[in-house]
Amino acid sequence: MPPFGTSSIKVIPEPKEIVVKGKPVRLEQINAILANRVDRFAADILQKTFKDVCHLEIPILESQKASGVGKAVVIGIPNRDPWVAEFCSRYAVEFPEELGDEGYVLLVDEGGILVAAKGAAGVFYGVQTLVQVLESGCRDGELPGLWVRDWPDMRYRGLLIDISRGPVPRIDYLKKVIHTMARFKLNMLTLYTEHTFAFKKHPIISPPGAALTAEEIKALGAYARQHYVELVGNFQSLGHFRNILKHREYRDLAETPFRWVISPAKKGTYKLLEELFSEIVPAYESEWFIVGCDEPWHLGEGASKAWAEKIGVDGVYLGHLLKLREILGRYGKRMMFWGDMVLKYPRLISRIPKDVVVLNWAYSAQTDYRDRVKAFAKADIKQLVCPGVCCWNRIFPDYVNAISNIQNFVREGYRGGALGMLNTAWNDDGENLFGCNWYGILWGAECAWGPERASREAFREKFSSCFYGADLPEVTHAIELLGSCEHVIWPEYTVGIKTDALFWEDPFNADTPKEVKDFWEKIREVGRRAEEAETLLEKAVSCVKRERENLDFLIFAARRMALLARKFLEGRNILAECRSLSKHPFEAERAASKLEALGWRLAELRAQMEDLEDEYGRLWLKEYRPFWLEVNLAKYDALIKRLETRATRLLRIAKECIRGKPLPPPEILLKEGD
Repeated sequence: MPPFGTSSIKVIPEPKEIVVKGKPVRLEQINAILANRVDRFAADILQKTFKDVCHLEIPILESQKASGVGKAVVIGIPNRDPWVAEFCSRYAVEFPEELGDEGYVLLVDEGGILVAAKGAAGVFYGVQTLVQVLESGCRDGELPGLWVRDWPDMRYRGLLIDISRGPVPRIDYLKKVIHTMARFKLNMLTLYTEHTFAFKKHPIISPPGAALTAEEIKALGAYARQHYVELVGNFQSLGHFRNILKHREYRDLAETPFRWVISPAKKGTYKLLEELFSEIVPAYESEWFIVGCDEPWHLGEGASKAWAEKIGVDGVYLGHLLKLREILGRYGKRMMFWGDMVLKYPRLISRIPKDVVVLNWAYSAQTDYRDRVKAFAKADIKQLVCPGVCCWNRIFPDYVNAISNIQNFVREGYRGGALGMLNTAWNDDGENLFGCNWYGILWGAECAWGPERASREAFREKFSSCFYGADLPEVTHAIELLGSCEHVIWPEYTVGIKTDALFWEDPFNADTPKEVKDFWEKIREVGRRAEEAETLLEKAVSCVKRERENLDFLIFAARRMALLARKFLEGRNILAECRSLSKHPFEAERAASKLEALGWRLAELRAQMEDLEDEYGRLWLKEYRPFWLEVNLAKYDALIKRLETRATRLLRIAKECIRGKPLPPPEILLKEGD
């Protein structure tokens, strides 16, 4: 058996200091897990890992029952727990200042295992590292001698999930997300909310079956707190207000007829916001609350125009921010808001209160974000840098863009003194299946824990082991293949049509093939990559030890991407053959045979779409509430209908051709309607 080395220990995020030294420990000799009751939840996680991974039943004991136990896993805080202090003294374990409350020391030796920290969060994170070490580094019931000292470089390591543009996650799935976040040391979650909160004073706002109640939020917050994840409140309070302003009860509060912005100039605006805040703000325990206020299009062009002419659009915006800050202050909350308007109007920066935090967002891959970060750092305004997993409007996340965006923006934020990172998973078109996003989410965890040390190559090598519990480089390769498909068609990150919308285009009458240079070569390459990815993923299904169900989401994405390419390529070929029939008439029987074959090819494409629709619905309900599913299934149904209509027409015309009826032109053969 080859010797142990640090390369055999795979952990996300990568620990600061990890050294394989000392003698290994035989795990069957571990007699107990010694833990303070404060750390019982972490001890339970560890106990379950010993059972699932090592097939060992190890009891959890508290300090008063620890005498004479022999070899043990000792977890806790030296200043609080004597058994931890004794272990630390025996091995001369030191706790440098940089460990803080979330740092930890992990020691593995023939005499036992130690997880020690200055605070409970550090104990929890040390246990999460030990869990991953057990999963990747245990050989024949033995764990190598190991010294780990680790701490995060950024205070906040967050994730935003959009719950307002379509899918609303089930509570049990959100708990699964929180559990997974905690495993990889992410510590902040926020749910982007426009209208999907159950307001009792304004019940018309919340769509039936989509709204989270205050009680659900409080329970979720308690679950998150147990996992050392802070659930931060979130409610759009200026732009992105259309889902509320569309109701006749609130239309008079709109800035313009677009009903996108609630107007700061309308008398009833702050009465409504105060009533909404009175319900949603107290539902969250966190001291922070995100008020949104990004993209307030047409602010100062409608109801507030006269005001804006006097003090400027930026003055109107600042006045609104200060009012929201005042309202939040009544609940003991501190404000976070999106920073795009402040960057648009730089003179605002010096007027922003120092007790707020700016959410500094940028989603395109760049090598240099210094100016964006310095704009706030120079003014001593606290900020979170906010990259994205680039999943919105796409069949699969554009990881070519996202990986660079996350790494470079987070690193620049760290150098500029940012409090942390808020990685974003938006849902602009309401189609995204969240299960495809984990590669980008874990990469964000890697970068935020150690911005200067994050290595794409090292992350690529350990991802499958850490997430799926098995060393499967073919899975990572499949993710990279799928994550590059968007980039094949659109090499530059731009706002506009992406693969989701492209999937719904009529293959016989689409604009994109005319607009994208070398479209047919590109779409053929997309199909090749998707088919290769599906093959790799199918082979890996029987090998994964964790997150088996997640592979279904990746396989679905591969099949949908492949079908996107097949739809266009088959449509092009069928159209060419129909034109050939019209230009070069064949005798009736031969023409009918060709038409019939084309009809059945379209029918087969239709059947593949229907199979894909069925799988999409199944996967959707694994993550989300039924709300909005019918909207997306209607897109499948419309495309299926288009294919069915044309297939039926080709088969009918084939029969008519046998009876001597002239062949119509290809435009009639493949027209959209009946």
